Amino acid sequence: MKSNIRILMGKAKQIFINRSLMKKLIVTYIAVIGIPTIIFSIYTFRSLDNNAKKDAINKHNYELNVECDTIEKNIYIMRNIINAITNNKEVLEYVDNEKGIDVKELIDFNDTVYKQLINLQNNNPTIKQINIFTHNSQVDELWPLIYRENRIVNNDWYKQTLEKSGGEYWNISHYDNDIKINSTTNEQNKNLVVSLNKEIKYPLQKNTGIIRITMVSKDFFPNMFNLDKLNNGQILLFNTEKNHLKTNEDNPLLKSLNFDREEFKLFIKDKLRSNKGELSYKQGNENYYLTYKESPMVNNYLISVIPLNNITQGIADSRRVLFLGGTLLLILLSIIIYFVTKAILKRLYIILNCVKQVRTGDLSADIPVYGTDEIGILAHNFRQMMKKIDKLMKENIQKEMISKETELKALKSQIDAHFLFNTLENIRVMAQIEENYLVADTLVSLGDMMRYNMKWDNDFVSINEEIKHIKNYVALMTLRYDYQVILHVNIGPEYINKEILKLTIQPLVENAIKHGLSKKLRSEDGNIYIFIETEENYLYLNVMDDGKGMDGNEIQELQEHINGDTNVNRRFGLGLKNVNDRIKLFYGETCGIVLESQKGSCTKLKLKLTK
Repeated sequence: MKSNIRILMGKAKQIFINRSLMKKLIVTYIAVIGIPTIIFSIYTFRSLDNNAKKDAINKHNYELNVECDTIEKNIYIMRNIINAITNNKEVLEYVDNEKGIDVKELIDFNDTVYKQLINLQNNNPTIKQINIFTHNSQVDELWPLIYRENRIVNNDWYKQTLEKSGGEYWNISHYDNDIKINSTTNEQNKNLVVSLNKEIKYPLQKNTGIIRITMVSKDFFPNMFNLDKLNNGQILLFNTEKNHLKTNEDNPLLKSLNFDREEFKLFIKDKLRSNKGELSYKQGNENYYLTYKESPMVNNYLISVIPLNNITQGIADSRRVLFLGGTLLLILLSIIIYFVTKAILKRLYIILNCVKQVRTGDLSADIPVYGTDEIGILAHNFRQMMKKIDKLMKENIQKEMISKETELKALKSQIDAHFLFNTLENIRVMAQIEENYLVADTLVSLGDMMRYNMKWDNDFVSINEEIKHIKNYVALMTLRYDYQVILHVNIGPEYINKEILKLTIQPLVENAIKHGLSKKLRSEDGNIYIFIETEENYLYLNVMDDGKGMDGNEIQELQEHINGDTNVNRRFGLGLKNVNDRIKLFYGETCGIVLESQKGSCTKLKLKLTK
């Protein structure tokens, strides 16, 4: 059996391999989309019911817990109000005073204690009423707080409160029999309320009256009366002692589903054995899921009833829509995949044909495929690669030509330089024979300068070598003027052998003579000072002249030119700028030439270098 499966798998694999790339992709796309879709649909159909039921149960459990917490909070508020009143001695003495009180005492009571009780109600907005009914017929009634007990003696809740003998009596979801409108049934007001009633015993357990705190049922049981949250479900309050069932009478559960309360009470009565739990319940053709939790009120349970048929009906509709939509989507995707695959492969084949053309050595082949997808990016990068290869090949050929030309020029330069040095040496000897020592010394300086400039074994030389070169340069420049350029060098032994970039000082000295001292040398000697200053991690190699100097605008303009601003006056040469660029290249952007000057006094060019 296993061998037959392997044979079939092998044949299927071979058939698949031998098919064209387009057919492979189409089959693969449909399989990748169709098979998971079918599996997912089957799984979804099976799990939708369970998930929907779990979601509904979790939601109702949550709302049930919230309802219990709200009830507990409301009970706490109502009990606190009763405790505040029963612990208020002034209130108890007022309702127990059988002798009556005068007008002044009544006014004082009204201004103090009465207002405190009214504020107690106002500070708890969910409290609808606070009523004190006193057994004392001599008490002056204070609306809407204190009344005589004879107003309520015929009410059932009054009798049941007395039966508790000082305990609490909860009257759940009854019509508000507000004695303010003198009605025991209050047919004018259909608001259901929850009331907490307790007998007042003062002093020495004497029956003084009854306190009643009422709250609207919608506030006491907010989720029970909120149809949106329950989603066709319902919260019931079941009293296990009296077998009473309280709920919101407007809920669809009781109207549209014909929920039989009596049948439900028979079912649930013996099932509530723990403080919380879950049950399944069926009534007629309807299936229900019940979650219950013990209420903060004694002998009462909160029960959430969830009609499962409503939930599964919605899922069945969703299932049909999902199946139909999935089928149409799969068909549509299959059609789209066919045309998209065809278009993609068409562009890919164009690229493959161009690759074959390039393989023959034709780098001018262009790929007419564009776009921002992967195929378009591939074509774009291939075009760029071909251009780059073509450019590199041309550059390589050009470099080889330049290299050959440079070698020839270098050979010629060596021949020309040797000839020039030999000629200068012959002229120097002739000048010495003629005893023209000035010309002879000048030729020595010129020859040394030429050797220094032409010998470029390294980019760096010592400061000492640069200074020797500067001395030769100054000696030659002095010949041009009527007076001498006096060079003052003050560099300590610790820096004299420090290496710096070659030919960085000479352009500064040249600038000092040409622009700073040229006018002065017509009438007197000029001075150039070369010295070093240090600052933390930097070394400043300074070239200063005592020439004409510059004003602020000239300093700024020259500094901008040195720093590479192309918009400044072109009258400046490139010597200082080139030195500045070389320094920044070798030492970093924080280094370079810094310019300082005083008009009519001096100019200082500072080479800022790292130590």
